[in-house]
This record gives sequence, structure tokens and C-alpha cells, in this order.
Amino acid sequence: MASADEGLKSEALIHALDEALAGRPARLEDLLARAGGLPGPMPNVRLAAAFGAELGDKPGTLAPLLDHLGAEDSADDSPRAFLPVAAAHGWAGRLRAGREVRPAWAALGQLAADVRPQVLVGVLDAVVSLAARPEQAAALLANAQAWADTEDREDRYAALALAVKAFGDTHVLENLHDDEGLFAFLSRTLEEMAEAPRSAERSWFRRSVLSSLPPTLAAVITQKGEAAQVWFAEECARAERPDVRETLSNALVRLRNVGQRGVVVDELRAALEASAKPLRHAARVRPGTGRGKGNRKIR
Repeated sequence: MASADEGLKSEALIHALDEALAGRPARLEDLLARAGGLPGPMPNVRLAAAFGAELGDKPGTLAPLLDHLGAEDSADDSPRAFLPVAAAHGWAGRLRAGREVRPAWAALGQLAADVRPQVLVGVLDAVVSLAARPEQAAALLANAQAWADTEDREDRYAALALAVKAFGDTHVLENLHDDEGLFAFLSRTLEEMAEAPRSAERSWFRRSVLSSLPPTLAAVITQKGEAAQVWFAEECARAERPDVRETLSNALVRLRNVGQRGVVVDELRAALEASAKPLRHAARVRPGTGRGKGNRKIR
């Protein structure tokens, strides 16, 4: 997570930003792309965060510039793929300053639908660095709940995946005090996964939600204690769809691996096992042929 407290230090970038705000963004785009760290495994999130901090208190409406940067659709092996990362941090900077709040949250939800891995890394970094503060953690939860009502299915899954990943961050969880609201959002997400049509199983963003849930669920149970354990047990009791049950099972494996007390994990595992469908040919299962209880997945 990049620090978002210091603005740009490069005089060239500062002058290029002034030009961009005056309607001439070409030089800013070029400088950001050169220093953005792409193509490569990680975007330069420190630069993106500094760009966001620089924009924070700028007067006027910056949406045209940020929308322009966010719309850059170059391939992920192009340096220009950094521009949406800069846009995400720019929107985060506006939110920290209390400016253009509604369009900023809407834009972050839309940027979550980018399929370029490095862009998604940068967007997540922007959201996590923003939500690692109490007032913005609450705002993330409120907007995540709104994202769950997005009409387009793929955009909805993409925004849910972004929010689920963000809520797995320890700093975000420490600053989020609405536990019931968090549980309700996660329940809504699990329900969305459970009720998805079969055709949605091919969705890359749905798979992203399912793969993001186990570490986040483990973090929530660890951070939020007994209330989270009760909530998770209820989700285990109602889960029926196989890939959702596998997700909950993976969360329990993750929970044990991060050092959660064995008795807690065993109780939650028992709740999930109790709701499993009976084996079709249970009599054929030979004693002693299963894997160790602690790390096995549950149907």
C-alpha cells in the first residue's frame, strides 16, 4: 500500500499536470507512462499515490482529466497501461479531500472491471490506501453495497471482487467499525455467487470473487472475533452450491494456516460438514482413506 500523503516532486510532472488541467494532457500522459513501471509485474504505485495527493485539493472539476486517463485501453505490455492506475489514485485523492465524491466512487467501481492484472493491482492499492482511514472505510462499505446492485453482471462481479479484496486488508478492517454491515455485504456476495446462473461459471470476474473470498473471510474472522464466527457458521449452514461450499472450506484451511485456534476452526468446520449433502454411495467409503481433517476440503 503506497503512502498517499506526499504530492509530486518532479517539476516536469507538476508543469505537465498544469498543462493537462488546461486541456493539454499529452505531456502528462507521456511522463506518467515513462515512469509508471509498466510493462512489468508491478505498477509504480508510489508515483500513482503522489499523483493522487497532488490532485487532492485542486479546485474545480477534475473528472474530465481522470476519465480520460482511466479510459486508456493500451495492452498490458504497454507503458500507457499505467494511466488508469494513475486515474484510480487520482480519484482516491479527490475522495480524501472530499471533492467529486459520487463520480469518484462510481469511477473506482468501473475501473475494477479492467482485465489487465497490473491495472487491477493499482486500482486495489488506491482503494486500500484510501479505506485505511475510518471515515473512508465506512464509505467503501456503503459504496460496495451499492456496487452489488450494478445492473451489468460482469461489472457487478468486478466491483464485488475489488471490495472483497479490500476488506481482506488488516488496516481496512481495523478502521471499519460496522461489523454487521460488513457481514451483510459478505452475505450478499456469497448469495450472489450461489444464485449465479450456470453460464456465469465461465466468468473471469466471478472466479475472481470466489478466489478472493477465502483470505478475506479468514481475515474477517480473525479480526472481528466471536461475532464473525457466529456469522460464518450461519453461512456454512445455508451453503449448498458446490463452488460456494469449496470457497468456505478454503477459508477454513486459510484460517488454520494463519494460526487461528484449532477449536474455533473445528467448530466452524463441523457447521459446514453438517450441511453437506449425504454421499450417494456412502457404504463404499473405506475407513481411513480420507485426508487429514485439518486440511481437507469439504463438499
